[in-house]
Amino acid sequence: MGLRVVPELYCIDINESKHFYVDVLGFSVKYERPEEQFLFLTLDGVDLMLEGLNTSERHWLTGNIEVPFGRGVNFQWDTINIEKLYQRVQSISPNSIYLELETKTYECNDQLAVQKQFIAQDPNGYLFRFCEDTLPS
Repeated sequence: MGLRVVPELYCIDINESKHFYVDVLGFSVKYERPEEQFLFLTLDGVDLMLEGLNTSERHWLTGNIEVPFGRGVNFQWDTINIEKLYQRVQSISPNSIYLELETKTYECNDQLAVQKQFIAQDPNGYLFRFCEDTLPS
């Protein structure tokens, strides 16, 4: 069984969110439905859906929603050339950097895994952790 996760994130301002994902992170718009404030985005095999809260369409919310959205979760994306992505985010949207670029070592099954990582926060409060594996020294 193949399983693919495509998160759908609610947004306060769909245009501000579109700017962040397209202009800052480099996603492209696969398709959109402006009348529904809906975007389907893609980047290097990662798909993401965004939907504005300011529509009369149905919403799948299990409770009250308030900023910052996504409390208790962060989305990790493995990437290559993390320094280039970090510089892009820092130059276009420096206030979105939640955790500066760092090198971190984790223990995984009695081995050390070393990765470079940083976290960006989108305009709605969702956290995105970008990681690149490196070799242990």
